Amino acid sequence: MGRSALIMVLGFTTALLMIGSNITKVSNAGMENYTAYNNNAMAHAIAGAGINLASRSIFENRLWRNGFSNKSFGGGMFNVTVANFGSSNRVKMTSTSTFAGIQRVVACVLQPSTFSRYTYYSVTDQSGFWVGGDTIWGPFHCNNTLNVAYTNGGSPVFMQRATSLNGIWNYNNAHPVFKGGYDSGVNVTLPGDFDTLKNAAATNGKWLQMAGNQPVFIQFNADGTVTWRIDGNPDWSGGGWTTEPLTAFAPNGAVWCQEKDLHIKGVLNGKVTVGCKKTVWIDGDLTYAADPRLGYSDDLLGLCADEKLYISDVPENRGPNNQFTLMGSIFSRTDGLWAEHYNTRPVEGKMTTVGGQIQKIGGYTGVFSGSSIIHGFTPGGTYYDDRLLNDAPPYFPTTGNFEVVSWFE
Repeated sequence: MGRSALIMVLGFTTALLMIGSNITKVSNAGMENYTAYNNNAMAHAIAGAGINLASRSIFENRLWRNGFSNKSFGGGMFNVTVANFGSSNRVKMTSTSTFAGIQRVVACVLQPSTFSRYTYYSVTDQSGFWVGGDTIWGPFHCNNTLNVAYTNGGSPVFMQRATSLNGIWNYNNAHPVFKGGYDSGVNVTLPGDFDTLKNAAATNGKWLQMAGNQPVFIQFNADGTVTWRIDGNPDWSGGGWTTEPLTAFAPNGAVWCQEKDLHIKGVLNGKVTVGCKKTVWIDGDLTYAADPRLGYSDDLLGLCADEKLYISDVPENRGPNNQFTLMGSIFSRTDGLWAEHYNTRPVEGKMTTVGGQIQKIGGYTGVFSGSSIIHGFTPGGTYYDDRLLNDAPPYFPTTGNFEVVSWFE
């Protein structure tokens, strides 16, 4: 009996010693894992801090490229390099951190934020409201008060991030739906000039100028050519036309019209931004050779005016069965996009836009009475071109800030 008890005691003692040893090993391994995880997390956080500090420096001075060298932070240190990267004035920031012997790298690519990323931008919509039935598919900004109203049994829906400077006016107890979030107090101002586009047009683009008050006519052709004329009849009749490849007409994709009026229409095959110091008249459909709604397209148009953009009251844009389509990013620096004679012309066909409208004043393209249109264009749909989130027409106006396009870690 005594011998059996001794064996049992020795057995239990051995088992307990083994269990204790395992507990110690597990405890040590747990501490090692915790320490490794903590050190990795700290190294990653320090690298991210380097990117954030570099981003702040670029925000304060968009030409800053100094980076940081052996900067102490959070018990470790980081180095940040900042350099121009690829095309479109992109900037790449690379932050390398060290903490407790562990290294981590976080990299970020920025590019200038262009106004073309907005599906809609205005400084003021005057007395206009976004109402029930309106769906805004891309980024939206109003650099004033966002006017929304409850009509047609509903409120407007904003599918991506919406911002305004002075909050929201909810008329008739509107409850707008913001799928991508909403922020107030955001100030995005229009540029004071088109100098970047003008300089590009004067160097390796196309500068159109004669006496300063001559009409300019441009028609894009689906085969990649452009037909144009300056100093001729005040309409599309008559001679004096030149037809050439778009790449020869404006090699860098920048066109500036230093004349009173620009008349434009056609089917664009390529990338180009056309600007005008006065008024732009859209005398017919402006579309792409490859519709981005149907698949791949490398066609991209920017259309900029210092003053108004008009959808002309001409035969090509008239008639209830004539559907009008406008593709591209449309920019009016001091006014907006209007249908000529919007408040007196007969009811026209459906107006469809693909891209975005950037303007100081929200212009009008028609007049409603109750739920019926009585003058101007019938709404046909406003579609956002998703490519504009990361791409832009050549030399399109920028907001003066950068935006993140890639993040690596």
